[in-house]
Amino acid sequence: MIRSLLTVMLLCATTSPTAAQDVRVRSGEHGNFTRLALDIPADTGWSIDQSSSDAIDVRLGGENIEFDLSRALTRLNEERVLGVSELPGDQGIRISLGCACVAEAFLANDRMLVVDIRRGISSPQASTVDQSPARVADEAATSETPSLSSVRIGQNPGIGPKNAGNALLPDFNELVQGPRPFESESQSAATGLDPGVFEHMLAEQLATAATDGLLDSAMRSLPKAGDSHVEQKVNVSPLSSSQETPEKKAARAIEAVISGREPGNMQSHIRIGGATCVAERDLDITSWGGDDPLADTIPALRGRLFGEFDRLDRDVVIGLARAYTSIGFGAEARAVLDLDSDTQDSALFAIAGIVDGYSDRAGVFAGQTNCDGPAAFWALIGSVDLPGNAGVNQKAILTTFEGLSLRMRTQLGPRLATRLAEEGFPDAARNVLSRLERATGEINDDMMFSKAQIDRLNASHDQAHEILNAIASKSGPNAPEAMAQAIELATENRERVNSTLADLSGAYSTEMRDTEKGPDLWLAHLRALTANGQYDASFGQLFDKPNYPRSIRAKATTDLLTLLTEQAQDTAFLKHSLARTDGYDGLASSKSALLVAGRLLDLGLPEPAKRWLDFEGIDRTKPDVRLLSARAHLAQAEPEQAEIALIGLKGDDALSLRAEARRMMGDYSYAAEAYTTLGNTENARRSAWLAGEPNLGGGERDALSAAMRLRQDTIPDPASNAPSLAVAETVASAGADTRGTIRALLDATRLSAE
Repeated sequence: MIRSLLTVMLLCATTSPTAAQDVRVRSGEHGNFTRLALDIPADTGWSIDQSSSDAIDVRLGGENIEFDLSRALTRLNEERVLGVSELPGDQGIRISLGCACVAEAFLANDRMLVVDIRRGISSPQASTVDQSPARVADEAATSETPSLSSVRIGQNPGIGPKNAGNALLPDFNELVQGPRPFESESQSAATGLDPGVFEHMLAEQLATAATDGLLDSAMRSLPKAGDSHVEQKVNVSPLSSSQETPEKKAARAIEAVISGREPGNMQSHIRIGGATCVAERDLDITSWGGDDPLADTIPALRGRLFGEFDRLDRDVVIGLARAYTSIGFGAEARAVLDLDSDTQDSALFAIAGIVDGYSDRAGVFAGQTNCDGPAAFWALIGSVDLPGNAGVNQKAILTTFEGLSLRMRTQLGPRLATRLAEEGFPDAARNVLSRLERATGEINDDMMFSKAQIDRLNASHDQAHEILNAIASKSGPNAPEAMAQAIELATENRERVNSTLADLSGAYSTEMRDTEKGPDLWLAHLRALTANGQYDASFGQLFDKPNYPRSIRAKATTDLLTLLTEQAQDTAFLKHSLARTDGYDGLASSKSALLVAGRLLDLGLPEPAKRWLDFEGIDRTKPDVRLLSARAHLAQAEPEQAEIALIGLKGDDALSLRAEARRMMGDYSYAAEAYTTLGNTENARRSAWLAGEPNLGGGERDALSAAMRLRQDTIPDPASNAPSLAVAETVASAGADTRGTIRALLDATRLSAE
């Protein structure tokens, strides 16, 4: 639900006054919204305030809280969140927004505060609302009919009046009791539960999971009654059967079927399409192939694959696929499974893809990295990126890894180490590589490539660059990707790419242009050309690959424009930034477009700069965009428009532009005061001179201030005063001072000979 403001305050229980409490802030991109998760202590009060359009403040009610922001931005782009920082002198953080966004927050599992940020327009009346437990309790006690906006806290938090169930659940029509049309009374009586009640409870279970953010769709069918590897236990114990109503029994049975778990096991998340944790018995890969799969198991199973009348034996199909998978032959295993479309073993099919280097695209192991069994291992190694609030059971993962055969450890170990490092566990990643090195007695290219990934993720760029260069310089399966990453590292550090890598990038991008790696290699080649100053070649190829994914072309456009703006000479910059301006629109990121617009303004070209400021995706309400817009208006002698663009902005940059706008409009007094505040003495004195107020410029004695004081000095009027030596001396002295002041003013304003 998108709201202009969500403000919920829970007062914290008593916390320790001395011990510091660490609050880790994690994040992740989730399609059309950005999620930040704070691991807060239990019973900690919190509030969220979005009183401005460019920031969200999250405050906690505990004491001695320390925030860990090391991973707050690791998985974020700058589309919605620009930064996360601690609030000064307060127990909270500030989320700086990069868009017109609204926030939605909720508490998950009593210990995780989740903040979801989506695009939207926040209400100008947004403010923090006090929702302490005492106040909510008083309102509940005194109000017979709670309002729709009242906040409920405690074990079942929510918004609005409390229903028979959760107030956040869908509203259903009154259920019709008794049998329905086309249904006999005997059928209804046999179930012990009215069909309408059954549907109601089913919808409640789904809505509860959706409300808690626990639904995770997966392309799997529900377990079938005939599946040998899945046991559906939906019956309750005799004791509970005598104590529970049919509705409660059915509710627990529904949960079991939906989540694939034992009825009554409420310790795991609900996930439509599969079990929360795939059973360990279905993942015993070490027992699948026997002692010698290639010599014994596989030939024997292949001979029994087809039975009487050339019919496939499904048990043999599963056994043969498992045998292939146990030795890392994932493609062969998937081919065997494809022989029989009725064979359902989604976990086996997913593992067969994972051992071949693919991700778990069907989501069979989604959300299972915190499981206690082998599912945690396959969930991590089969994922591309985990949500910010995902737990990782390192012990279960390493235990499963050690239990694999040496062949499988060699094949999967480097990939596991890389995934651990990507999720913020570098020590565990290095531990995996150390174990693998001891087991094999060597360090192969896959292990070296994984080590480079770990070094790179931990900002050890020099070590990573050295390893990547070594791998890229020799043939091997990792050479193309190592080359691309080495070039990316060089461009990130604004270094030139050595000639060997540059030549390799051109060869790889041509040779592998039609492969899956083609777009990434093309991007690496363009980066290398641009980093080495070959702008004509790189920008000439930028628009030659319209069939490549838009994301790759957008990344290439952004990187090339950034390098061009930061490094190129004015001639090259103007040539390539102005030649195809319309072609960059929609591909260049907001950050790179603003960078180009700023340099165009520095070069005195406001009109093309304004065109870049109108690019798709640029939020014109952001302060940096408004500052550039004001600069463009000032360069075009439009001070009134510049003033409009600066409305509400604070800071030295805004004040400097506002002073220039006021100076252009003739308000020299304001300009002098503003320049004095900024410490710009020269402009302050010039504005003060134009205003005729010498004291505004700081009161320093110089040619301009002396000239202004000539207007204020008074001398005796000879016509109205009796002639005397005193009057004559005063007039003569004033004349000498005037001549000296005028001479100093002429010297100060004299044009140079050049």
